Amino acid sequence: MANATTIKQCREIIINNHKQHAIVVSAPGKYGIYQTKVTDDLIQCTQGCSKLDSIITRFEHIAHELLSQDQYLEFIRILDQTKIDITQNIKDYNFVVSRGEYLSAKLFALYLGYNFIDAQDILMIKPDATIDLEATQKQIKLNKLRQKIPFVIGGFYGQYKGKTALFTRGGSDYTGAILAALMHASLYKNYSDTDGIQTANPHLVYGTQTIPCLDFESLDILTHNGAGIIHENVAKLLGTYRVPLRVDNTFNPDKFFTEVHSPRCRRCQHNFFCVTNKGNDIIIVKRKHNNPISVQTINSTPQTLIEDMQKLHLELLKQL
Repeated sequence: MANATTIKQCREIIINNHKQHAIVVSAPGKYGIYQTKVTDDLIQCTQGCSKLDSIITRFEHIAHELLSQDQYLEFIRILDQTKIDITQNIKDYNFVVSRGEYLSAKLFALYLGYNFIDAQDILMIKPDATIDLEATQKQIKLNKLRQKIPFVIGGFYGQYKGKTALFTRGGSDYTGAILAALMHASLYKNYSDTDGIQTANPHLVYGTQTIPCLDFESLDILTHNGAGIIHENVAKLLGTYRVPLRVDNTFNPDKFFTEVHSPRCRRCQHNFFCVTNKGNDIIIVKRKHNNPISVQTINSTPQTLIEDMQKLHLELLKQL
């Protein structure tokens, strides 16, 4: 959702899939002259840094490229009101920081001609930033959400006792998993900028490969051991509700992707490895010959971290 070009790509993915959709979007990330994410800019707004005009201008430029004249004028009204709301509630951290996803959802709903759903009306968040599944299920039924498909909803935020509340960062992934589970989706597709789940972070390590299939236990271990693939609460939730997950590439869809299933899928039992890191610790997660998953931690240094990860990755590729 970083710019008009990537949003057009998202639209192509949606219209080429003829099933009914519930779309979860995040706030714009880094792109071009914008070297910080909108969410980080909004955080700075709560700390007294004047970034609001830049945020509003960024959304204006995206909308101008995408929307018809009438849609654009409607979105400008939404932007104007949101700017007022942020200014009046600048000390409400959760409200201010949630507005990136809110505006992304408003914009994309207009662009697609889909219903807009405010996440604050649906997602009931606990004080520990996890979901209250029972209360959220009640809101889904109360709002007749299934009847409003197709719709667009912002990720990352909801409410606690009537006030805006946030998940931890990466919460858009979590929002998607929550709706997929509670609305009994046949599949949850999560799109990023990599070809599925890779054997290492392709932004740090060259020669990575897509892991074609995993079970939810493996994904859960990966996300709790440094692999920033998807929000760490997703695997157990989808596994419990038996909703399969597909991790795909927005910019190269349907070519190389990872499918995540319950252990009943025989293909999930093949060998795999992933080299991740937490700070200067390199972590190797792997399974071989259907043995239990192993997790190994190797110390490194800031100066040699990437080089060490690269060497370990090459060695493991030869063994796979």
